Amino acid sequence: MHQRSESNYSNNYSLLDMYKEDSEDEQNTLNTSKLDSINQQTTKEILNGDFDRYGFKKVSVHSSITNETYNDWFKEYAEFLKERKTKWVMLLKSNGLQVDSEKTIPSRFPPKSDKVKKLIRKGIPGEWRGSAWFFYAGGYEKLNKHVGVYDKIVRDTKNLQNKDTDVIERDLNRTFPDNIYFNGSLRSNQDGTPGKQKPQSQEEEKNSSPMIRSLRRVLVAFAHYQPQIGYCQSLNFLAGLLLLFMSEERSFWLLVILTERIIPKVHSKNLEGVHTDQGVLMLCIKEYIPSLWSILGKTFEGEVLSEDKILTKLPPVTLVTSSWFMSVFVGVLPIESVLRIWDILWYEGSKTIFRFALTLCKTCLESEEFQNAKPRKKNTELEQVELFQFMQSFPKTLINPNVLVDNCFKKIGGYGYGSISQDEINKCREFVAKQRQKLKNKSNSVINPEMNAQERRLLTGDDDIHDVYGFNRSIMSGVAWNNNISNKMKKRFSRKASKSSLV
Repeated sequence: MHQRSESNYSNNYSLLDMYKEDSEDEQNTLNTSKLDSINQQTTKEILNGDFDRYGFKKVSVHSSITNETYNDWFKEYAEFLKERKTKWVMLLKSNGLQVDSEKTIPSRFPPKSDKVKKLIRKGIPGEWRGSAWFFYAGGYEKLNKHVGVYDKIVRDTKNLQNKDTDVIERDLNRTFPDNIYFNGSLRSNQDGTPGKQKPQSQEEEKNSSPMIRSLRRVLVAFAHYQPQIGYCQSLNFLAGLLLLFMSEERSFWLLVILTERIIPKVHSKNLEGVHTDQGVLMLCIKEYIPSLWSILGKTFEGEVLSEDKILTKLPPVTLVTSSWFMSVFVGVLPIESVLRIWDILWYEGSKTIFRFALTLCKTCLESEEFQNAKPRKKNTELEQVELFQFMQSFPKTLINPNVLVDNCFKKIGGYGYGSISQDEINKCREFVAKQRQKLKNKSNSVINPEMNAQERRLLTGDDDIHDVYGFNRSIMSGVAWNNNISNKMKKRFSRKASKSSLV
């Protein structure tokens, strides 16, 4: 087990000594190119191209958003971005923090206040995100207490081979395959349009992208530093998104902060944090969205789940919502919406995930598409299945983050979940965890919070989970942590067509 005492890391090591193939110029070029892409791309260039300002394809195969839909939205959103940047510059200057040029990225930000919180909810400038996230999440405190630790771990794990590193290798090139920084086959031709290079061997592909090499080091170091977690699927997407906005070392420490403080135990080997947070979310839905609970809060046999049974028989919808927590909405929402949530998350804490999870649930329930598609009979099993399917796909169409954020925080014209406090979430987590522990300790408990071998293989990537539920969904759109529910949902979907004809 890796020891974390500071005395073990008294020396500073350079990554350049360990990875000669990654020159200082290459690392600096990578970081600069990402930020320049975010900062310098004009609205016209984005509208005429196939990629957004973060290097992602504007149109995903997993979304119904078209290029025309994206461009119509971005034309207006680009003006919002300019106005927001101006307000941020004014805020920094009013706090004695000078921004000398358009390319300046602040390392310090104003202390927390209602004014800062309001502006963060409107979004942090894209090229400032990494620095602001690190500042408000307490990254500097973490880094200062562990000087040289990351470099030391990278050196110690350079040639490490174990089960975690094997799974990491398989997941590396599954990470953001639609992003030019992660996918070596996406590059710009001389005319600036995306192109494909000739097919590469597996070894060439593995080492083709500096970002992939950075991701490998961060994930291996994290698995070594956090042995109680090791490597769990979805960590690659969390680390990958961080790497788009900051250095390896900072990405590593924010991943540690995320898994230790914001979503504790969610990625632990038995995924107890997932069970706990899903229990909390279901209790919140029961309290804040009773109309939704009337559909979701039932077993397949029609039994209404009471509060005590919520913890023993999590509703089938948790097969969808669990991935919201494990990936913190990466792959669930369009990237701009994900980033706006992350802006708030690093500033306000884990209550942010629950607030937006409730907002998504309410948005799905009240959407015109779902209301028009609902079966005529209410509270039927078919209605539950219809909503289950809809909650998988609909969030990917929510391209405008302003609407999502407004619905979450506005008390008038919105859903008002901004009133849910961190203290409320913490107490609810404590209650659910204690209740689950009591049930676990009973020999006749009807639940088993420990995963079996098959479930763990599915989550860690030992088996292909692209189609684990039979829904032809992408790898990050669900989590295989409850096979019992999963198998039941498969059966319901197989019978859906025949049931629909009878309604």
